[in-house]
Parts: sequence; structure tokens; C-alpha cells
Amino acid sequence: MLENKTGWEFWIMDLNELRRIPLLRALRDEQLEILQGNAQIRDYKKNKRIFEPGCKDNFIMIVLEGKVRIYLAYPDGKEFTIAFLEPGDIYSSHSKTFAEAREAAQILAISAKAFHLFMLNNPTILIGMVKALGDSLGNTLRIIENLAFLDIDKRLARFLLDAAKEKGVIKEEGTFINLGLSVEDIALAVGSSRQTASMLLNRWERDGVIKRNRKTVFLLDEPRLQELGERTE
Repeated sequence: MLENKTGWEFWIMDLNELRRIPLLRALRDEQLEILQGNAQIRDYKKNKRIFEPGCKDNFIMIVLEGKVRIYLAYPDGKEFTIAFLEPGDIYSSHSKTFAEAREAAQILAISAKAFHLFMLNNPTILIGMVKALGDSLGNTLRIIENLAFLDIDKRLARFLLDAAKEKGVIKEEGTFINLGLSVEDIALAVGSSRQTASMLLNRWERDGVIKRNRKTVFLLDEPRLQELGERTE
């Protein structure tokens, strides 16, 4: 294991480890060997910056462990969260955004130049990248719409409803969502202060709309939450 002067630790990934990454699973050994020569596993501690706009280290990031926040930041201190990436998600450092580890994280960093050349000759990778970029763009446009037109309570309600669609599990008690996000992370995701997000979540819990346990949420009254998320005409 080696340590870079910027503080993150890294080492080379073997072929069996590369094969376990969903995006790379269909590749042949000789294809994986090409990527292996241009990739590093990097470990980051919680709250450590992974990349920022203008960084010279241009790479494609695949999240292996932990959770990574992608966001924009402005001189006035305002931040605009684009996404929380989880294991298997992919992003580029050459995107004019910031990325930070919201918890201890491990990523696979692949040279962007090598990856782009490789992608053009491997349709499987190209299709996966197009889907990932499409999902990211759709999420960004949805966030912009919510911030522009919705009050915080509606943004938070829609955030929970979107999470339920994406990863919710229907149970007898309601829809279970393993968010994996702290209240602070939720506040960042909806453009709110931690205090406001906590107040709304506590109120909805008292009203029987949701039930929380650490980083998980049960939607007990989804129709009511849908009402709370409706746009004001």
C-alpha cells in the first residue's frame, strides 16, 4: 500500500477484484488487464476531498465502498448537492464539481484518457457510461426544478418519495428505505439547514407519516407524504 502526498492511500487492483465491479463484469481478461494498468484503488477518510474543479488528476471514479457526495460550491458559501454515489456508481473528476467522502470510502480511479479510448472500443462500457451520465443529468435537472419551485417541506417529501421508488422495499408496516444518509446528508441533498430538515422529519414522525431508525426510514403514510410533496399552483 502506498500513500499519495494528498493524503489518500492507493494500490493496484487484481483481475478478480475488477471482475466483481458490475460495469466491468462482461469484459475479457485481456481487456481487464488494459484497465488494470491504468487504475488504482484509493482509500479516503470521512469528509476527505476526492476531487474539485480544475484538479489536474483527471480520472474516472467507480465507487467500491462507502458513500461519495457530488456537489457544486460557490464563493458565497452555498452548496448544491447533485448526487450521493454508492458502490457501483461511476463519475468523472473532469466535471467541474466537487466530490467528498461522506463516510470512509474506497474508489477505483481509472485514467480518463485511457478509459475514453477503451470505452470507444468496448460497447458494453460505452452503454454503461451513457446510462450513468443520463441518470446523473436527470437527477440534476430534478434537483434544479425542486430548488427553483418548491419549498423545503415539499423538497424533502419528494426526496423521500424518490428514494422509495429507487430503493424502497414494501413491507407490512410500510415502505422501508435504507437511505444510508444522516440528517445532515439529507439536508445537503434538499438544500436545507440541518435544523430545518430535522424539525420536519421529527414532525412527520410525530404525525405518523414516517418512522426513522438511524439511517433508515419507513414511509408509514405514503399518500400523505405525496400530498406534502405536491407543488403549489
